[in-house]
Amino acid sequence: MTTVKDHNFNDIEEFIEVLIKNLPAKIKAGNEKKKANIDELKTIDALNTCKFINFNSKERISFMVFDIDTMENMTAKQYFKDIRGIYAYIMEKIELAPTYILETEKGFHFAYHLKNHIFTHQQKALNYLTLIKRGITKILNCDERASHRLNGVWRNPLLHPNFYSSYLNYELVDFKKFIAPKIVKVKKTYTNFKFNIKDKDLQKGSRNTTLFNTALKFAFSKENSSIDEIYSFINNINISRNVNLDSREISSICWSAFNYRERGDYKDNSSYEDRNINTGIMEFPKMRNLPYSEYVAETKIRQKLSALRTVNIRDKEKNKNQLLEVKQLQIIKLQEKKELEVQTTIIKLQNQGLKVSVSSISRLSGMDRKTVKKYYSSFK
Repeated sequence: MTTVKDHNFNDIEEFIEVLIKNLPAKIKAGNEKKKANIDELKTIDALNTCKFINFNSKERISFMVFDIDTMENMTAKQYFKDIRGIYAYIMEKIELAPTYILETEKGFHFAYHLKNHIFTHQQKALNYLTLIKRGITKILNCDERASHRLNGVWRNPLLHPNFYSSYLNYELVDFKKFIAPKIVKVKKTYTNFKFNIKDKDLQKGSRNTTLFNTALKFAFSKENSSIDEIYSFINNINISRNVNLDSREISSICWSAFNYRERGDYKDNSSYEDRNINTGIMEFPKMRNLPYSEYVAETKIRQKLSALRTVNIRDKEKNKNQLLEVKQLQIIKLQEKKELEVQTTIIKLQNQGLKVSVSSISRLSGMDRKTVKKYYSSFK
């Protein structure tokens, strides 16, 4: 079994090479977490100078990175003492040596290098990776918010106390056994949570907004509901009602709702439906005390939901106008039909040498006197 050892020069050189080869040529980085999404540097410069760097990208995943900050009401650093302690814990639990471990003020980051990059357009592989990260996070009691992420800001291992194991080229199949069983039904029920979703609100154009609002209601219906319970509840709707959103979208919606609740935007314990949010047409709570990276991510989610609502409103307005146009055409056609009927009846009466009047037209055509009178006047 791999053991924690002190680095030698060759270890460091190899570690640097692994990072450079598997990170984009340029990455955003900084010496403060909230500023690490602003300046873009050459990767080698970022690794040499910045404590916080972006791992992976929106297009490609090369490392599975995890964060563990607490353990049994203590900081992870207090509990495990040092890198040797966390390494022994990981090996005991999952028996796969991380490519590297680094030490933070409160705990540790650790990561696994993937032999084959996972490209984000490969939906099946991406879903598989997401389930693996969620499974390992649960087994090792990692921080969910950081460890469930596929990309973003983490600490630079070269500028923190670290251990490099030389274990590279992991494949997703190596982690298959850690995937948690799929949960469709929600085990907990909350008596103060009621919802009724109409089928039209789960159609393309309004489904994201509908599920977000439902997740938000669910999150606030019970203070202790976990992200897994929120995800399970919303995904159950997604599956049972054939909404057809992918796992990334469901995860983003659920994390957004979970984060609102965790930040304590609402303090009382009444049901969500009783709350006076007063936060605009989309009912988004204010974003308070967020790190820059989370602020940007949350803003993108809100923009997408707002755009979907706008499109939905436009579609409804367009449909309304189209219905009015159709209705107007139907009225015109009906008027023309009645007018023609009156005209035809007049001709019949004249050909028979009979008196043409409102009464005679009404008797012969079967139309009521009021309708006949309306169109007969135009032929006098």
